[in-house]
Amino acid sequence: MADTSTDFSAKEPSLGYIYQIKYALLLLLTNGRNLDNPVLRIECLDDIDITDVNSANLYQTKLHIKGKANLTDSSVDFWKTIRIWSEYILNGTIDIEQTVLNLITTENIPTTSILYKLRDNIFSDTELQDIVDKLDSIAISSTNDTTKKGREEYQKLSIENKKKLIQSIRILDNSIDISEVDAKIKKQLILSSYPNHLDAFLELLDGWWLGKAIDNLTGKLDSIKFEELQLKISNIRDSFQADNLPNHFPEQMEISDEDVESLKEKNFLKQLELISIGINSRTVKRAISDFRRAFEQRSKWLRLHLLNPEEEEEYDKKLRDYWQNIFEIMGDEADGKADDDLKKLGKDFYINQFATSCPQIKIREKFNEDYLTRGSYQILSDEKKLVGIQTLTRNYENKLDR
Repeated sequence: MADTSTDFSAKEPSLGYIYQIKYALLLLLTNGRNLDNPVLRIECLDDIDITDVNSANLYQTKLHIKGKANLTDSSVDFWKTIRIWSEYILNGTIDIEQTVLNLITTENIPTTSILYKLRDNIFSDTELQDIVDKLDSIAISSTNDTTKKGREEYQKLSIENKKKLIQSIRILDNSIDISEVDAKIKKQLILSSYPNHLDAFLELLDGWWLGKAIDNLTGKLDSIKFEELQLKISNIRDSFQADNLPNHFPEQMEISDEDVESLKEKNFLKQLELISIGINSRTVKRAISDFRRAFEQRSKWLRLHLLNPEEEEEYDKKLRDYWQNIFEIMGDEADGKADDDLKKLGKDFYINQFATSCPQIKIREKFNEDYLTRGSYQILSDEKKLVGIQTLTRNYENKLDR
């Protein structure tokens, strides 16, 4: 029997990155309203940093999934974090008096730990000196090689900067784990969406946020602005109104020659081939992209109960009615023509009506994506529901069924 044991040591770092990106969204949603034009960055000054004109908030996120341990005075997580923050103070990267240093961990701080006082960060001058003395003692006496660099950097700080460092630290222990982040984000979005749309709303926001996070991490985007997040939430909210629908597939799909090969038996592609549109042409690849996007989008709307089947049927009826009107006009021109002329007529008709332009037939008044119309026509074509297409070439059905 195969070994199905789970390697938490490999999974934990991967989940940690996902946790970091999701938690960044939660932080900006939660804190953005209280700051002055804040911007967020990932893996810049810290795991996450949020800055505005007056202050900086740095966040270290520590996710543990194998089993929640305690965050103690000598913990590796704590001293690795202290190393980063101490270096920033020493080299002037941050103004410690204008910076809040946050350690977010799924671990628990025992009440006996000196770190317990950093949860609320409220203590007297005497208690502050006591914290400094105890951390000094650990920094000097510990023999843990893993925390050595952090302890050394801390020891380089002046007594005054040690106090400022400690006064700036906030530790949030027993933090939500990765499975709970979405629920917290939904609570922040609850006034922006109908309750039965929250899952679909978050799915759209998650996809957009991941793209922004990747752009930030790869240097394409210096930071993510809170006002961008506000605007995106407003746009998503508008897409759930009665006269609109959310767009889950805004980008054209990349279609390879292999994709075309796997789909070449589809009726809609055979029909394009019959009017001399090359099977590996860009036009065909665009048609496949529209077909896939429209199919997936319509399926998702139905699955999320954003569109009812009767409304979908009514939309298809509109498409067929429009098709019949314009096709009959071309049909008059097709009378008596030879096959080659019919193919040219059909190709010109397709290019003019569905490639260089697009019929403005809307499933909802404010949903204006051409791929849905084009792709829905490809779906109808594939199902042989566009009456009259057989006049494009003689022996149409025989050729289509080969």
